[in-house]
Amino acid sequence: MLEPPADCLAIDGLAADVAVPLVVDLDGTLLLGDTLVECFSVVLFKNPPAAARALLGLHDRAAFKRRLAGQALLELADMPWRAELVALVRAERARGRAVHLVTAADQAVADGVAEALGLFDSATGSDGVRNLKGTAKLAHLRERFPDGFLYAGDSPADLPLFAAARGAVLCDVAGHVAAAVERCGTPVLATLSRPRPGVRIWLKALRVHQWSKNVLLFVPLFVGHVFDDPRKVATAIAGFLVLSLMVSGTYLLNDIADLGADRKHPTKRQRPFASGALPLSLGLVAAPLMIAGALVAAVLLSPAFALLLMLYLALTTAYTLTLKREPLTDVFVIGGLFTLRVAMGAAVLGIAQSPWLLSFALAFFVSLALAKRHAEVIRAFRADTREIAGRGYRGEDWPLTLAFGIGTGLFSLVIMLLYLANDAAPSGFYRHTAWLYAVPVLMALWLQRIWLIAQRGELADDPVVFALKDPRSLVLGAIVGAAFFGAI
Repeated sequence: MLEPPADCLAIDGLAADVAVPLVVDLDGTLLLGDTLVECFSVVLFKNPPAAARALLGLHDRAAFKRRLAGQALLELADMPWRAELVALVRAERARGRAVHLVTAADQAVADGVAEALGLFDSATGSDGVRNLKGTAKLAHLRERFPDGFLYAGDSPADLPLFAAARGAVLCDVAGHVAAAVERCGTPVLATLSRPRPGVRIWLKALRVHQWSKNVLLFVPLFVGHVFDDPRKVATAIAGFLVLSLMVSGTYLLNDIADLGADRKHPTKRQRPFASGALPLSLGLVAAPLMIAGALVAAVLLSPAFALLLMLYLALTTAYTLTLKREPLTDVFVIGGLFTLRVAMGAAVLGIAQSPWLLSFALAFFVSLALAKRHAEVIRAFRADTREIAGRGYRGEDWPLTLAFGIGTGLFSLVIMLLYLANDAAPSGFYRHTAWLYAVPVLMALWLQRIWLIAQRGELADDPVVFALKDPRSLVLGAIVGAAFFGAI
């Protein structure tokens, strides 16, 4: 930290002269994010044509911000604020210092932030004509605070303000910005920083752990009895990677669309975009690039595979935008997405689709989706919560989710038994068909375990993810695999 001048001694990191006001920037400074990007993403998922029309006016930044702010209702109280700066502002106000929010965000956003936080003596933003950034902001501050000001900012655009300020609070500034502030001689009163987003944050955002669901693409490789063909195995692996790229891209879109709901959730609020750990702008760029890349790769692998992948994209997009808020329809869509993974496995391998396998998969995965939803409904019922936020379910719906869930699970086992008796046994693929009947028995035991945990409200993960972390499930899965190969 630079040594402050004699007439501006540093106490607790800020200047002792409380007559000098503290001016705080918003985007990237007080907020771990960018309200303009947040407004655009809200409009994009709410009204895509309006977002496209707004982009045509991007050259006029102030008018662009005014247009988006008028169409997007941000839930500002739940935004990821920089806790250290909020604490610092509270402390300075308690000491008697005036604190003002001055931001390039639209005035409507500035007013909303001031109302939500209750921290500022005034809030000033862009007015639809003047973009209050850089030199324009500096001119405003010099006119308003002729005796000087302290400034908290984060970007290279803030360099003129840092140079003119009597003291600077640096928030996540790049090294060259910090060096420029040092060269201009402005005392650095506080430096607030957080870790740069690394590989771990990106892996979390991409939900790489959810790729485990995509192993369903390998099911046709085994039930189609082509697992001894190296070319087929290599093709299945390539299909798995392409599907995983698509899935991660759609998860990014889902997290961006769900920002408001995630920030109200006790655990989802820690997701990279919701918490501000990853810039929203990166997600808006990465998601379409990943999805486009997956579609191009899918066409090169197999046109049929590409068509199913496009169907997957359409269905998951509809789920993200509307269907996730439709009770029971949502779980049917989730079951359909799991079933599409199985169908994509057959398509990429170029083997015939099995109606038995697809019918079983749909019923089985609808049951698992209902199990996860039932656990949430049971918890809501016990907490006397009328409705699960963003889902449309009520706590009183638990008998319905229980009945449909167990019913579809049992129906899937009936389909499997009919398949074994009418298709698998007569096919000639299996020399010891008796071993096959161990599979529905073991799966019935696993379904019972899943539904017991769901009824107790203890099923927190997706059942497929739960199975991969649960020792008992892994043991049952190993026995199922042994039974299958024992029948061959």
